[in-house]
Amino acid sequence: MAKQKAISACEVIRKDHDDIKKLLQKYDTASDAKEKENIVRELGMQLTEHARVDEELIYPAAAQMASDSSFVDELKDSDNSVKMHLAQVQRLYADIDKEEFENKMKELREAVCTLIEREETSLIPCIENDEYDLDKLGEEVAKLRAGESIEPVKLRKKA
Repeated sequence: MAKQKAISACEVIRKDHDDIKKLLQKYDTASDAKEKENIVRELGMQLTEHARVDEELIYPAAAQMASDSSFVDELKDSDNSVKMHLAQVQRLYADIDKEEFENKMKELREAVCTLIEREETSLIPCIENDEYDLDKLGEEVAKLRAGESIEPVKLRKKA
């Protein structure tokens, strides 16, 4: 059986961003607390999975490719902010119809939008780098998403 080409890391990031934005839009149009809770649970799973891929593979790869990797630290800070806000929202599921929940959800949305903006303006341009062989990175992302063990990726410049 032929080996399937792994999806690129940039494609994974862009798809995650699209999925997350759609969930936020769906939340805005949700009509009741149970529907909102289900959306927030799904959003939490999406954000957690996205953060895992970023932390274990994407951010380290970007740090290897960038001449100045200080933006990776900023991305990590944004990622941590999203995690903190998500945890606050998740603690308030029982009060999903209350103003406090909506305020925390607004803070989460702002943190998510900041992270997405930073990833799309600094991270993606960095890892869309024709100088490096990125097949291994894409393969490891696919393995991580499939629940398989991964290896740290040492990127090599193309010959």
